[in-house]
Amino acid sequence: MKNIKKYLISFLPVIIFSLIPLNHSAQKAEFKTLYGEVVNDSIDISGIHVINANSGGKTITDQKGGFQIGVRKMDSVYFSSVQIKKQLIVMTDQIYSSDSVKVYLEPLVNVLDNVTVRPHNLSGNIKSDLALVDKKDILNFDDVGVPGFKGNRKEKIVFRNNSSVLLSTLLMPLGMPLNIEAVYKQLSGYYDTLRKSRALDVRNKVAVDIIQFYGLNFFKNEFNRNENNLYEFVIGALENSEMEQNFIYGNHGLVLQDLSNFYKSINE
Repeated sequence: MKNIKKYLISFLPVIIFSLIPLNHSAQKAEFKTLYGEVVNDSIDISGIHVINANSGGKTITDQKGGFQIGVRKMDSVYFSSVQIKKQLIVMTDQIYSSDSVKVYLEPLVNVLDNVTVRPHNLSGNIKSDLALVDKKDILNFDDVGVPGFKGNRKEKIVFRNNSSVLLSTLLMPLGMPLNIEAVYKQLSGYYDTLRKSRALDVRNKVAVDIIQFYGLNFFKNEFNRNENNLYEFVIGALENSEMEQNFIYGNHGLVLQDLSNFYKSINE
């Protein structure tokens, strides 16, 4: 019996040490996306700042007041803007386990003392003063009920590869003009460069989204990163793992594992 106790005691430090990384990973896995909306009938609810005070993660509300931000249990999330009183919610077990939250905002009333408005080249006659205002009517597709594209238009890539150029030429009906400019752009490598540039733009945006979602404080504490080397660290992890897809689909446990694996690889 004494020999068994000695045997167990000798392995106790090993057992405790082996449990530390598991517990550490479990804490990382607690990250989740908090979905919610801010509500108020008297103020503009878009552009409200939502900040995780613990991780440093941040975002702003959309036009309908919706937001999503990365949180862990007991994190403090602030809502702030010039038109509202700062509001705080803490990620208690009940809030953390909720699918979404609704935050009611209280307007901030700013009172200005002794405001004096002086006329500038105005006669005091509203009708005549308004007639001097240079006004232009702008008409767009929303005004006439016609659906239209509101984003930034990108150049269309006509051909996928050089083989598609040949195939399109052979199958082209007689009398139909050949798009010489598109053929040149494909054969010269312009379209390939454009594809790579767009893929890089997407990856850069994902890197910024990841940094904002988890927050600077999180990367400082977990991976010893700072403002100068954080972006390169996240880009490196993106290029060496499936982290982009994991983040897009909200698999935060896998994202944190990808970051940990990359951190280990550059410190071996």
